[in-house]
Amino acid sequence: MPHTRAYRELLEKTASYAKMGSWEVDLENETVYWSDVTKLIHEVEPDFECGLQDGINFFQDPISRDKITQCFQNAVANNEEYDVKLLLTTAKGREIWVRAIGMPVIENGKCIRVYGLFQDIDVEERKQSELNRQLQFTNDVFLNSSIGIVISDNKANILKVNQGFCDILGYSEEEIRSITFRDFTHPDDLEESIIGFQKLKEGEIKTFTTEKRYKHKQGKTIYVHLVLTVIRDKDNTPIQYLGQVIDLTKEHESKEKLKSYLNVTTDQNQRLLNFAHIVSHNLRSHSGNLKMLLELMNLEHKELLDNELMPLFGQAIEGLGETINHLNEVVLVHSSDKKNFKNLNLSQYIDKTLESIYATIKAEKVTIDKNVDNHLQVMAIPAYLESILLNLLTNAIKYKSAERDPYIKILTKNLENFISLQIIDNGLGIDLKENKSKLFGMYKTFHQHKDSRGIGLFITKNQIESMGGRIEVESEVDKGSTFKVYFKK
Repeated sequence: MPHTRAYRELLEKTASYAKMGSWEVDLENETVYWSDVTKLIHEVEPDFECGLQDGINFFQDPISRDKITQCFQNAVANNEEYDVKLLLTTAKGREIWVRAIGMPVIENGKCIRVYGLFQDIDVEERKQSELNRQLQFTNDVFLNSSIGIVISDNKANILKVNQGFCDILGYSEEEIRSITFRDFTHPDDLEESIIGFQKLKEGEIKTFTTEKRYKHKQGKTIYVHLVLTVIRDKDNTPIQYLGQVIDLTKEHESKEKLKSYLNVTTDQNQRLLNFAHIVSHNLRSHSGNLKMLLELMNLEHKELLDNELMPLFGQAIEGLGETINHLNEVVLVHSSDKKNFKNLNLSQYIDKTLESIYATIKAEKVTIDKNVDNHLQVMAIPAYLESILLNLLTNAIKYKSAERDPYIKILTKNLENFISLQIIDNGLGIDLKENKSKLFGMYKTFHQHKDSRGIGLFITKNQIESMGGRIEVESEVDKGSTFKVYFKK
């Protein structure tokens, strides 16, 4: 029929210009026509032919199937045009979004055909769906985030805030929109905020970040972390500003409390150190006097030498002197001055220590395995480094096992911020499960040895830590111990 051909020609031209397929259902002849573009969208062969129901079967999604069926029926029965988005399953099994447009043709009050357009809108629809998802996500974050979020205009007038921002300041959303940031910014922080805002507006900075103070509705001071960014249009003109606000009030209060405790602790430590100086000095004087008096008594009253109590007095005075020396060493460790720190060659100090105890090493038949980088430098106090090495090496010899020849391995490692020194022995070992918590305690001993005093490791640990290092130990009973010392570079 001429008019049918005219319709088809029109639709074919539409398809070529708009990249849309055309279709037609002839109700009188019960035929269906699909253009080449329509077939391409359905992913069928160019010679594909189908009936009306075959076409509807491509809509396997129940919602889309019901919608296209209802739309087509309304077009035929009620002369209603339609333009709908549907989910179609192609002949190759792909699900795509399509746009279907249908228009009925009426003759003598009866619908004789329905024709229309068919368009693949899958890419655009999925982009829009993703955009909607992102917008929904953004909106959920905006509404439900505990972080305060605020949007303002170029004049710093507040346009929108979330509940998190309202909670931080104690205002309702309506109350906040009736004021500006100047009304709740602490006066002492206002100038810095204005300068930062202006730099952001003029493009000098991309983000303005600061810690500042706000005034709560109830008058108290709120400490916050603010991140302010600018939103620009396509011409790079600022149109809005997005602020993200984190409430730091609790952290600030905790920090102030910690600072207060630290000041008190520092003061108490200084008082204790002064007290230790006084006690150490005074006891040393009294101990010296007692020793001198005992010597005078022994010279002037020789008969006292036969008194069994006199040797005990002598031992007590010697013990008191030793305790005072230990106390003095502890005081000296905690009063070390950074100006006494020097760059020291660790290998040279190890060699020096081994030379000083050479006689003991030879007498005890100790094998020394030294694997040390000769160029490693540590930041330390010379006297402390000597003391640390001497204590650890003599302990390794002192607590050797009678079951095997003593062996000591000395290793160094160059770490990122530290030089690691390892002194490994095959001696008696220490039960760390039972003794780890008191290993470095004062007057703590772990083996029956006539020279054990329990002061060496205590002093060593304090010396290492006073120089910014640390000491660790690994040990197994009757297998040996490994002491790891970390010196500052």
